[in-house]
Amino acid sequence: MDDPKKLVRGLKDISPLFSTVSGEVPVRRSPEVQVLGVSSPDCDGDSLLLNTFFASQIASPDKPCSLLSVLSRYAKVSSGPRNGMPESFGDHLERYCLYWDELRELISGPFSPRAEGVLQSRDIFLDFEYRHLLHFENAVSLLDKWVLLLKPTTESLTEGYKMMKIGLALNPQLEFYITLSGRAEEANGVVVFDRFSSFVFTHLDDHLGWLGWMDLADPERHFSAALHIE
Repeated sequence: MDDPKKLVRGLKDISPLFSTVSGEVPVRRSPEVQVLGVSSPDCDGDSLLLNTFFASQIASPDKPCSLLSVLSRYAKVSSGPRNGMPESFGDHLERYCLYWDELRELISGPFSPRAEGVLQSRDIFLDFEYRHLLHFENAVSLLDKWVLLLKPTTESLTEGYKMMKIGLALNPQLEFYITLSGRAEEANGVVVFDRFSSFVFTHLDDHLGWLGWMDLADPERHFSAALHIE
């Protein structure tokens, strides 16, 4: 996923939300960061679980990661610490819980020690449930890469296609990566991915990345993965 054409943009380019009212370029710019998200039409309530797993596979001493859980102020129960301090999620991975307006202020306003700790020199995994987040459109506009975990079934692939269609309408520069859910069957997986990616290219003119398999069948939610994380 760390490819040579890594997308580096200012926040003004990522989303019109971060343009000034007058259209002038803001004096302060965001650090050069890569924002990723992991979602599944079949496991939408597992956004935190999925993003944590992928982030833990990528995080390293040379590239620590931040996991940002975007919260709704309308939610009855807040998920995670709300004292502004990071929560350790393992080696080189910290989780922050922010309301959407806090996240927007953090990455569009003047840099502070807190902003540098969350953002600078880190890959950011944006934990949001796309079916339930009030600010879904804003979240998608921030993403550079969106990983979709899909089942090798017609229903799941169709839902994944709908997500990509919406995502590209909101963010035309968004890159998509596909992971299949189930026991690793490389030959079958490649066939499914090739047919699906060909369909997506024909109808959306978009190229997909193939990440391999993930097995979520374990009742205790342990991962068994055959991912191409490079």
